[in-house]
Amino acid sequence: INNPLLSLSCCMKLSRSILKGIRAMTATRILVNLQNVNKNEDRPNPASFTQSVIEHFGTTGDNVTEVNADLQDNKLVLSNDWTKGQPVKLKRPSFCPITNLTSPIRDDLPADTKSRGIDSGVALILESADGKVLLTRRAKTLRTFPGVWVPPGGHLEENETFAMAGLRECHEETGLKMSPQQFVSEDLKVLALWESVYPTKLTIGPPKRHHIVVYLYGKLKPGFDANTMNKQLQLEPLETDACAWLDRDLVKRITEADEEKATEHGYKTEESVGKGEYVRGHIIDENNRQVEGNIPLWPLLTVSGAVSDHERVSTGTKFALEEWLQRV
Repeated sequence: INNPLLSLSCCMKLSRSILKGIRAMTATRILVNLQNVNKNEDRPNPASFTQSVIEHFGTTGDNVTEVNADLQDNKLVLSNDWTKGQPVKLKRPSFCPITNLTSPIRDDLPADTKSRGIDSGVALILESADGKVLLTRRAKTLRTFPGVWVPPGGHLEENETFAMAGLRECHEETGLKMSPQQFVSEDLKVLALWESVYPTKLTIGPPKRHHIVVYLYGKLKPGFDANTMNKQLQLEPLETDACAWLDRDLVKRITEADEEKATEHGYKTEESVGKGEYVRGHIIDENNRQVEGNIPLWPLLTVSGAVSDHERVSTGTKFALEEWLQRV
């Protein structure tokens, strides 16, 4: 590479990727533990892979329940003991594969899958000072949710807080290095939880991964608007191949394209939604370079298919964005 600045940028991206890969190989998995005091459970117990977390606590309707979430001894503990923290909403889709798992499919799952437990992750709903939210598109080479639009995020690591994990993942994926002091509240707040399973539907395939995703929220202080933050962007191509800051009106349109309402409202194809519309963002081009460009809007307004998945905004992300719209 003849350009020394480009060479330095590539080295920095490679270093972030290598470091994350090394940590992933040696990391302690932060698994979900559950405690339902209404079932006389006196301590948290490890959740099993095929266990529905929401069913364990009992749904309050519409596939929703409330729990408190805490990190204890490198475990994500979900409980309904309100003396230990404030309740936060936990949701799943009606088509959650774990909820709809039949005995034959469960019995046919590989032993190493059934013994995995439930993993934990974080995702950061990052709002710029001028009221825009950052979404990223997962690289198409990733094993889970390839090409899907999500907030920056990933797995919790040993001895991390939620905020530490959210800020670290955002830096690794986008190059945005932030401290809690840059946020209006000088911290990141837990917005909501999502019970995530991949693949997303049994019609696509049997479950391979089961997570509880902790959605965090933080709004940046004045001076950190979207244009200012764009100057720091250094997308990690192995994880993220595009990103865009979305205003409130566009976020509303995205949340209306809901899988639960897909049949009723017909959010299905390029022809039916967003055709010819674009959002300005950054992409990794065919030469593996980060460039600014127009990103077609229609994939952000579509939903997952019955037998295959494709580029879209994840269902959990839409839920978190709905929570953001209601609270902010």
